[in-house]
Amino acid sequence: MGIIEDAVAAIENWFKGILAGGIEGSLKTTNDMLSNSLNGSDGSGMNPLFGQFLESPEKFTGSANGSGTPVWNIIHTLSDNVIVPIAGFVLCVVVLYELIQMVISGNNFRDFDTSIFFRWTIKTFCGILLIANVFDITTAIFSFGTSAVTNGLNSLFPSGSKFIDDNLLNSSSFHDVLMQQDIGTLIVTLIISFVIIIVTFILLGAIIVVLASRIIEVFMYLSVAPLPFATLMNNDIGQIGKNWLRNVLALAFQGFFIVVALAIFKVLFANALATMMSGNGGDVILTMAILLGFIVAFIFTMFRTSAISKSVFAAH
Repeated sequence: MGIIEDAVAAIENWFKGILAGGIEGSLKTTNDMLSNSLNGSDGSGMNPLFGQFLESPEKFTGSANGSGTPVWNIIHTLSDNVIVPIAGFVLCVVVLYELIQMVISGNNFRDFDTSIFFRWTIKTFCGILLIANVFDITTAIFSFGTSAVTNGLNSLFPSGSKFIDDNLLNSSSFHDVLMQQDIGTLIVTLIISFVIIIVTFILLGAIIVVLASRIIEVFMYLSVAPLPFATLMNNDIGQIGKNWLRNVLALAFQGFFIVVALAIFKVLFANALATMMSGNGGDVILTMAILLGFIVAFIFTMFRTSAISKSVFAAH
């Protein structure tokens, strides 16, 4: 009986070793996917494929190496040739409406003041100046968000780093924790780890969808930029321009909220792995389910960053 028991134990340990290796390999694959996609395979920080979506719109070309004609140039040309003439007409209507308001607002001409023409001239000049330099102004607006995103990415993805520290995944203590589990637990854990890989693919796709839709929305707003700028000189319809500015600010800082979400996800994922690998995590299956839950939650959070950013800047 001793020989048979030893043989059964050896086979059981061998099978556990295969299952444990599969779990460790799945987690390493997940880490490699996140690292190569977000950090970049060359270890130089944020992967250019993802990073370009978070940079200034004037540099966006849609290619990882930045080659090709920036979309910004095409939008600039369309705006100058199509929207600026319309914005000029709108500005004429706005400044004439503003002049009429300023003239008749003085208690039915009883408090008429010739200085209103000086103030009207300044407003008209400012309106023309805004339309003529609309793209320079919007570039400056986006520079604030771009600066925040760049500094955040440099802090989150330093050169040569992995998304999750390899020391966690290569820890011998984690292998020992897995070997202490029964075969049923290891099989369920392995299945969950495979699901994590699949959901990670979905996560990376969700990041691309959110980033791509954001940059497209940015160019949509920029294409008509002269029109809302033409309304800023009037209090009655100036809310159009003010709301446009709030939406542009929300889009500029949406990239920062995406970086914040990445930072939170990275820390939570690493902490859960560290807890499980230390052997103090209790139920291994529950910990793996928490990891899966973090990924799913991050996917939903990515799609919420636009609403969060707009609520911060009161844009609608």
